Amino acid sequence: MGITRLITVAIVIWLIWFVFKRFQQGVDNRKRNAEIKKNKAKNAVSSVKKCAACGVHVLEVEALEQDGRYYCSVEHKHSYLNDK
Repeated sequence: MGITRLITVAIVIWLIWFVFKRFQQGVDNRKRNAEIKKNKAKNAVSSVKKCAACGVHVLEVEALEQDGRYYCSVEHKHSYLNDK
């Protein structure tokens, strides 16, 4: 009866280890997928807009927009609007 108990304990320990490893792989895969999505978002191509005041080209996400016009800085936005 001793060898049967030893084999049973060994199988239970192996099953716990196996389930833990599978769970760990799932966590690692989710982290990796989230990192890949994050990197794709960073590397996505963004459109470029021309500053209405000085003509410098700025990424749309960094540009300031007012009344359909884009500006490269707050100063240009205010100075251009004040000149009108």
